Amino acid sequence: MIARCLAGTLLGFPLAAALLALLLHLLPGHGEAFLIPVLILFFPLWIAFMAGAYMFRSGRRAWLVLGVANAAAFLTLWAGRLAGF
Repeated sequence: MIARCLAGTLLGFPLAAALLALLLHLLPGHGEAFLIPVLILFFPLWIAFMAGAYMFRSGRRAWLVLGVANAAAFLTLWAGRLAGF
């Protein structure tokens, strides 16, 4: 139980940040007009990842899935930066 809690808390935070950063980059003008609403969305999204971590059968699976999701999100951000987006 504690492993799922820690996975959701520790891996949900950067995952929420990375997904919202991707959202800002997809919005027109890099989302400058949407910065405050996106920042307000950060905490509900983080809480959703924390709650969603309890849906996994084990803590190991929660760490694995959230870790892979983090890697994919940050690789997408990195690739977008290299491509000039």
